[in-house]
Amino acid sequence: MATSQPDQRLLTSFTSKEWNGRPGEGASTMFVGFIVLAYVLGLILMIFVSPLRSFWSLTLFAVVLAGFFTALCVTGEVSRQRRFLESVTATVNGIILELTGNPLDQLSVDKFRDLVRYGQHVPLLVNGVPGLDLTALRQAQPLQQQVVLGRDPVVKREQDAVTTTWVVLTITPPEYGISSFDRLLGAAQSG
Repeated sequence: MATSQPDQRLLTSFTSKEWNGRPGEGASTMFVGFIVLAYVLGLILMIFVSPLRSFWSLTLFAVVLAGFFTALCVTGEVSRQRRFLESVTATVNGIILELTGNPLDQLSVDKFRDLVRYGQHVPLLVNGVPGLDLTALRQAQPLQQQVVLGRDPVVKREQDAVTTTWVVLTITPPEYGISSFDRLLGAAQSG
């Protein structure tokens, strides 16, 4: 009896621009930018608000304002990435429920995050028969920029890489009863 090769089916995919798991990344740069803007605003307000005419009060004003706006931006990014991850998890959970028929096989958002971050595998059963494996595959694609002076590239800089994540279902029929497994999988997908 010939053994059947595993088959992979793509459930969903997303890039690190949609979700990277690090919403606070770049907060220090953002904070410095907001400090500069707050100093400019403070210099303008000095004309009307006399307590800002002191260097220390202007510095305190700039730091507090920059901290507030940085926290606001980071909180917004955390919320946006959390909503995106909940949406992707709901999509994957819907497919898992269709295939297995067992609501206990569904993933929590934290479990799905671990699946994506650490490349864990989640084995699933189709009507008690093993053969499904949920996996997240990641691949980074570096963006390169060339600085050209004259005809030859002088400097090659690599910018931040965009990582693509694919959530894949690997279907491995068992050695015994391949045709019955195919019927079970077909019944789970159509039902």
